[in-house]
Amino acid sequence: MTKREQILEVAEELIAENGFSGTSVRALAAKAGINVAMISYYFGSKEKLFEALVEYRAGFLREKFQVLNRDVVDPMERVDRMIEAYVDRIFSHHRFHRILHRQMLSTKTTVNSENIMNILLKNAEEVKKVLIEGEQKKIFRKVDIEFTIAMLIGTLSQIAVSCMLSSRIIGVNPQTETIHDESYRERTKLFLKNLMRKHLTGK
Repeated sequence: MTKREQILEVAEELIAENGFSGTSVRALAAKAGINVAMISYYFGSKEKLFEALVEYRAGFLREKFQVLNRDVVDPMERVDRMIEAYVDRIFSHHRFHRILHRQMLSTKTTVNSENIMNILLKNAEEVKKVLIEGEQKKIFRKVDIEFTIAMLIGTLSQIAVSCMLSSRIIGVNPQTETIHDESYRERTKLFLKNLMRKHLTGK
């Protein structure tokens, strides 16, 4: 892990605990074992650091999607594998998605929401590519592509952000398990694959 990545990991931990406004650059530097000047060197400001954190998390998934769009011929298989990657990322980093959701809803944030949206929309564009291709090749029936993407992302966001409610709906026993356990990860993948296959092909 590079020093830059280490700072981002620490930033995520502190923002999850204290919120963005409650996390000072000084506290971040102390936790990361660096001086404040290094944060300015790598990111320029706390706001730009947050944007870098979003890119750090979202960029990993985008690269996977780009490889799938380049290397996997069958659009339906591509959708299946995108779902697997999306679910794995959400379940492994649900803390980050709660931070992101909280920050985007805040009316007092100093973070540039438009920049954050543009980072996230790049991922959605990779999903859109395979849906358009599948429709053009007559593998997928004609659907509302934008709402299809919103449905997929919205379902995963609900699980990541509203853990308590999602757990109660799905039937997770809070005494012995969490919604992020492996069995629920696989159940989520299977459900979304079946849902998207039926939605896109009618079969």
